[in-house]
Amino acid sequence: MEYCSCCSSDEESAKRRAMEDELRDPKNFLEFFLPRPLRLAFFGASAASCLIASVLTAVRLLQSPALELAEGTGPRDLVVNLIGLATFAALFVYDQQQARVRVERRREIREAQIAFGDREVFVNDQGEKMSRLKEVNDDWILRRLERWGRRDGMPFVGPAKGAILQRLMAERRPQLVVEVGTMAGYSALLMAQALPPGGRVVTFEKDLLWVLAAKRFMWQASQGEKNRGLDSRVGDRVDVQWGDARESLPRALRPGVDSIELLFLDGTPKEYLEYLKAAEPFLAPGALVVADNAGVFAAGGLRPYLEYVRGSPDRYSSQLLPCKLEWRDDVDDGMEVSVYLGAGGGGGQAAPGTAAGLEVAATAGPSEAATAAAAP
Repeated sequence: MEYCSCCSSDEESAKRRAMEDELRDPKNFLEFFLPRPLRLAFFGASAASCLIASVLTAVRLLQSPALELAEGTGPRDLVVNLIGLATFAALFVYDQQQARVRVERRREIREAQIAFGDREVFVNDQGEKMSRLKEVNDDWILRRLERWGRRDGMPFVGPAKGAILQRLMAERRPQLVVEVGTMAGYSALLMAQALPPGGRVVTFEKDLLWVLAAKRFMWQASQGEKNRGLDSRVGDRVDVQWGDARESLPRALRPGVDSIELLFLDGTPKEYLEYLKAAEPFLAPGALVVADNAGVFAAGGLRPYLEYVRGSPDRYSSQLLPCKLEWRDDVDDGMEVSVYLGAGGGGGQAAPGTAAGLEVAATAGPSEAATAAAAP
């Protein structure tokens, strides 16, 4: 719990805020064994001692200059004490300046956290405005992943595409969602938020490091007051599987028992068709198959996949939902949404919704779509 920049400015609050900033984890072993208050006391006392010694030595030189010069100790002691005075005084001033820099840096961090939504401002029982970090839960993890993705251009689906996914989840309310291409787990977490009661997400990732990262994020997403008392916490609804989905998916699901109602393809574009072929025996009639980056890779790696789903009217009813590339409003992209009609065809069932209707979901944001999905 901390004071923010809008806190009361009375002297007592300022002292408490300064003490709070001081009692932080030390940067190094010196700060651990000799905290700043002790260092300032040591530097100040040493500077005062050198000052007193310099004055006494100067007085002796003035009173008995010939004797002091003959012995040779007076001038030497005066020089040593003056050097000590200058050194300890400089260290004292420098440490004080660093303390102010540190306090200012903490203030900037607090204000940035408030702006990002990671910190909330509240009024305590004494009427003082204070701030504290929000608890870690699924919303907090999603915000962090979005900032990471926006800053470094990570290939997460982003909020706009995430809203489309959650709107599709709200329309179909799938009990089993399968994702290919977990990465950090951003899209898996978004879909888990929108699952109906009893639903689960099974997601596949080739890279072991990303698997470990995603599992960690899922555990963090299950924390906080929001998840307490729930029969199924958000992160617990996601099963992160390590392996190539082309081989792992048939082994992870049970034929005749596990029916995929929504399949999200977000792995290597040129392998989408192989992912779909591996999943087809498990697709329920009417299942949605959503392929990301169907705009930017339409003429490249996704071409065989798009030709297959668009050229199989007896098996798929497919349409492109135009959207922007994640984190790039200047690049057009799209998500190919296909309805699986069954191995023998289903009479031309139409794809759910329209592209225009789903674009509204993208502007609304993932949280609104998740709320709609969770509604009974």
